[in-house]
Amino acid sequence: MKETIKSWTLSILVIGSLLLTWQNWSFQPEYENVNSSESVQETTEIAETREAGEVVRPTQGVVRSNGSSSLMTEDQAASDLDKVYHQLGEADITETSVTDLDHDELYQNASSAEYSVELVFPSAVSWSMVNELFSFEDESNEVEEALDGSIDRILLTASPGSEELNAVFVSYDEGVVVNSNTNLDKNEIEYEQYLAEHESMLTHDTDQEGYEKHIYLPQDPGARTNYTYASTDLSTNEFQQVLIADENAQNLQTYTSDSTEVITDGTRELRINNVGDYLRYANPTYSEQTDGNDTSSLISSFEFVNNHAGWSDEYRYYSSSTVDGETTDTFRMNKGGLPVFRDSNGSDFASIQVSNVGTQTTGYSRPLFDLENNPVRTGDAGVSTDLPTGEETLDAVQEQCSSSLIEDIQIGYSISRNGENSGYYDMEPGWFVRCDGSWSPVEFGGDDNEEGGE
Repeated sequence: MKETIKSWTLSILVIGSLLLTWQNWSFQPEYENVNSSESVQETTEIAETREAGEVVRPTQGVVRSNGSSSLMTEDQAASDLDKVYHQLGEADITETSVTDLDHDELYQNASSAEYSVELVFPSAVSWSMVNELFSFEDESNEVEEALDGSIDRILLTASPGSEELNAVFVSYDEGVVVNSNTNLDKNEIEYEQYLAEHESMLTHDTDQEGYEKHIYLPQDPGARTNYTYASTDLSTNEFQQVLIADENAQNLQTYTSDSTEVITDGTRELRINNVGDYLRYANPTYSEQTDGNDTSSLISSFEFVNNHAGWSDEYRYYSSSTVDGETTDTFRMNKGGLPVFRDSNGSDFASIQVSNVGTQTTGYSRPLFDLENNPVRTGDAGVSTDLPTGEETLDAVQEQCSSSLIEDIQIGYSISRNGENSGYYDMEPGWFVRCDGSWSPVEFGGDDNEEGGE
């Protein structure tokens, strides 16, 4: 009996030992998930995040039907323009195919269609971003190969006898169009209302990449109001945490150069102007390590700002340029549907600019303030400015810029620091032209104010 008890006891001990051994081997403690590629950017939130479609979006829409046309601009027809863009974003896009760009045929088809809507982006949008914005059900290899670059505008057409809209994605850079079908019902687009309610327009044809390109101007823009906005400062320390990681804090040096505060870890550099409302960041190390790839630059730039919730005001993707393998994407401040440009002095503190080599961020510049939602009344705020007509503007632009260099013409605001109240910014409406890559105020009657910037 005693031997039996001993035997059972020994068996229990052996089994218990085996169980403990198995638990030790199989136990996985709940460590915090650490990704070696994760940076402070992804955990520090400064302002707000955005959806891609809120930042990358058309600024104009042209509605055509039976020889009539009207212009929808973001400041005068924001809800209608947004509705069409949203409807396309919700649609399924199928049966894509690629053909060479024939500008005359493209617009003849748009004009002869029962109805058409043209969505115009302020700058070329990479095809990789287009895939983020819209739902392509069966994108062909032909499309992927042909559109390694970008698209400039989208035409939605309603053909006789068909209830569903066709979508044509136009690439001036590549010289091709992507034709496709959608499941978007033409009756969901309120063409007649848009034609009746929105602005008459003037069309200027310019040459780009060897193709004729339409620039649209409102014929009689009327008046726009001057505004003054109070602002809230953004934390310099938070940007430092985002851009120069904590593990390098012991190597940080801070000094002043030409009235600019400089913070550096020996490689990366953060510069803050003497007013404290503008930041420049440079990280030159990646430029020697990574090949350029501007196809993904726009996505990289958007995600870079989004990862630290850096959208302090309304911003729109407005331009992209590549120099020596480094691509810079510009997101321009937007107030009331109008782009905001700097005045003639100092940095372009109305834009966020992100530079990439490949998918690595090499530069970042931006304002260090957040404008209040509602303007205040001070000085000239509340005063209306009558804008010249589209025809008068085009005449002035052609005196100011060679026709071959005209890339875009827009109504916008110039922003400047209020001279009497620190932390306040004045907005003055006017016409602006992008000539050979740079935006400037249109000069009327000898006005020689100039502005640079993307």
